[in-house]
Amino acid sequence: MKTIPEELYKRIQKISEEVKQDLRRKGLVVPVKQDDGSITVGTYTIVKDPNGYTILDFCDEEVVTGINLPQTAIIVANKLALGYYKDTKLLEEDKRYGFAEFEEKLYKRAMLNKSIEKFDIFLSKHSIAHYKKQEHKKTIINSFEKLIKLV
Repeated sequence: MKTIPEELYKRIQKISEEVKQDLRRKGLVVPVKQDDGSITVGTYTIVKDPNGYTILDFCDEEVVTGINLPQTAIIVANKLALGYYKDTKLLEEDKRYGFAEFEEKLYKRAMLNKSIEKFDIFLSKHSIAHYKKQEHKKTIINSFEKLIKLV
């Protein structure tokens, strides 16, 4: 493997820093994937745990826990890395998504276990929960796509 001359390496490093600063001015902190599968956004780290996603600060203390969608975790971590407060509206939307997903699974299970007379009721409730889940997810995905368009 050939080594890169020192001068070329310094120029590449300088260009890299300029690109990072330009993206930061636009509102995007460059995420870095770690060897353990976590993602670092500035001084914040996103990790997946059994309850969803958690955002940790530089001291590995939990800042936000129980995030359902990875897109929500990325948006919130990006805003925190830029120095903004937690996006409570987006986190609330994520909680609504999680609740709708839980309801959808609950009614699906109820359709399988209950009598034929109650099937229509549970089917309707399942459809409503599914629609709510898709609407909440769409709101979060739209916010995520706005972030991606900054690149």
